[in-house]
Amino acid sequence: MTKNIKNTDGLYDSFISPSFLEYDMDFEFLEWYSLEGSERISELSRQLRTFLNYKSSIISLRFSRSQKEGNIFKEDLLVKYRGEFFLVYSRYSILLKSIGVDEETIAEKIRILMEKVKIQPNDLEINQLKEIKYLGEELWKNIHILSGFEFHSHSRLLHMAIKIACILCTVEGVFFSLFSDFYGELKWSYLQLEKELSALLCLNENQQFKTKKKKRQVRILE
Repeated sequence: MTKNIKNTDGLYDSFISPSFLEYDMDFEFLEWYSLEGSERISELSRQLRTFLNYKSSIISLRFSRSQKEGNIFKEDLLVKYRGEFFLVYSRYSILLKSIGVDEETIAEKIRILMEKVKIQPNDLEINQLKEIKYLGEELWKNIHILSGFEFHSHSRLLHMAIKIACILCTVEGVFFSLFSDFYGELKWSYLQLEKELSALLCLNENQQFKTKKKKRQVRILE
């Protein structure tokens, strides 16, 4: 994925400038900046692995001939994490709606709120932004955990996780503008997965309908 390096020339120049490195405080700042950058890169790497896990799940659903049942322990864990996932998303969704967000205006509304807070700091709006960011991080964690399960019997949950990942990519692209290209491409990739999964679900439903219809016809003949 391409990396957004627009408007960063000044940032890089400041790091190679001799005057910037003259004081101990500057070394402390560099150490902090390096740590923050390392953590962000680790997070981006995890999000990419999560996407690949979901891609693998869809491939498995497409080419598996039978619906495999997981063991009881894994099923119980999946139900547990699914409950936590929907609970966090419910809070997240309510919070987004409280600032006037709908599916088409997520990035615009959050960007406006961030600019407003910069000009006129307001505790309520600052806390809203902090909560959106915090709940987004929790959702990413849940989506990553869920990506490690098999979805043969939970394709609808898989579909929901992918749709929410698209929303998170939009929001993260605003919060971390330096990585907006990464999140833009990741969102596009998730949208392609969603289309692929939607088509697969429709195909499976049609096949199940035809199978049930054949069974009914056989019973009538008997």
